[in-house]
Amino acid sequence: MKNHLSLVSKLDGVDSFIVPLSTCQDFCKYYDFHVCYWLNNPHKDYKNPRLMYIRNLRLMRSSNFVKVLSNEILRANCRKFRFFSGGQTETVEQLENILKICKICHQTKFAIMINADWQIQALIKSGYEIPKNANLLLSNYIPNSKTPDFIKNHLIKYNIGVTQTTLIKKLSNCEASMIKNGTCGTCEKCYNVKDITFKIHGRSNEKRIKDYEER
Repeated sequence: MKNHLSLVSKLDGVDSFIVPLSTCQDFCKYYDFHVCYWLNNPHKDYKNPRLMYIRNLRLMRSSNFVKVLSNEILRANCRKFRFFSGGQTETVEQLENILKICKICHQTKFAIMINADWQIQALIKSGYEIPKNANLLLSNYIPNSKTPDFIKNHLIKYNIGVTQTTLIKKLSNCEASMIKNGTCGTCEKCYNVKDITFKIHGRSNEKRIKDYEER
């Protein structure tokens, strides 16, 4: 039984670990602008998703996190796994625990996206080596904003990539975000590519961001 894993339809059924948006909303303009995908689209395949997210957060904070979640991923025989479709780690210790899970589940490809740059810097300072099967990506928390080259050049030295968003279709390299109701299909960029640009879609979302930028 998968007690803490979620199958996300947009990701074509890839298993994911989700925690409440309270872990990331204070640092993210997507939440402030009300364009956060997960804010408007909670997990529909679970009877009470918010309770599940809280339970997942409780696990992530516990000393049993690595053992419990790695066992669930191994039992599910996941070829790909996503941290996080919603939420993020609260501390660098939690981030290191996720990387420990990646090492244990070495046959699984992991995509790990967080916007907590201070956790990334603390991880680099600690000298922690990122497993080859883990694609750790620092998400730009400002919509329609390109991550500066000096940040990308610094992070790539430590096998860490970046993500950002754009309103301009031709600048995106994520096919799913450029198509209405798009899904990942066979694309695995999130598990391999170090510089990913998602297209901001939805008329309301595009208008909110343009209105903000014109102020």
